Amino acid sequence: MKINTVALCPQSLVEGFRKVETSTISDVLDTLNIQGVASGIRPISNQAKIVGTAVTVKQIACTVDTYTVADFCVADILDFAEQGDVLVFDYAGQEISTWGGLASTAAKMKGIAGTVIDGACRDVSQSIEVEYPVFSRHITPRSGKTRLKMLELNCPVQCGGVRVNPGDIIVADQTGVVVVPAQRAQEVLDKALVFEAKEEAFFEQLKKGKTFKEMQQMTGRL
Repeated sequence: MKINTVALCPQSLVEGFRKVETSTISDVLDTLNIQGVASGIRPISNQAKIVGTAVTVKQIACTVDTYTVADFCVADILDFAEQGDVLVFDYAGQEISTWGGLASTAAKMKGIAGTVIDGACRDVSQSIEVEYPVFSRHITPRSGKTRLKMLELNCPVQCGGVRVNPGDIIVADQTGVVVVPAQRAQEVLDKALVFEAKEEAFFEQLKKGKTFKEMQQMTGRL
């Protein structure tokens, strides 16, 4: 198992993304021609928004008893991740669980922000009970033990058709998951805050009786 280290964005920059929704970030990414929406990755419950820097995990999947239990390496992943990180798993969307209730509990206690899986999770009720956010392509009872092997930690991965580099900013809410490249994060945030202010003004004026067309002409949104 290979483990890489990376430089991270300033925490103040990361925290700035709590002020904007994934839909707004997606609009900004479109204007910058950046592909950042992870397709097919959904929240497992009505859970809190997550914002944090990506710790990426590259795994390989096969049939049961192909690998050893030690190859699964969940404990090593949890030991490596730090408070505020978002774990991003890539094993090509296979319907095999890499994450369960015990891992959610341990991650919650450590302050890890959340887990995003292009694959599957299980033990949904336990993750909900401890209020740990999980976003996943699949939910299944099928264990990853002896079916999954970790190849590399903190390397470029694919999640929902989007490239994720370690240290990229992950924002996930009820609408979906977006990936903000670390080197473009300040630019994306600055534009997103402007977009979000216009969106809020649009919303408030609609509630006061303005028509959609009136607000569209005034703000240039939508």
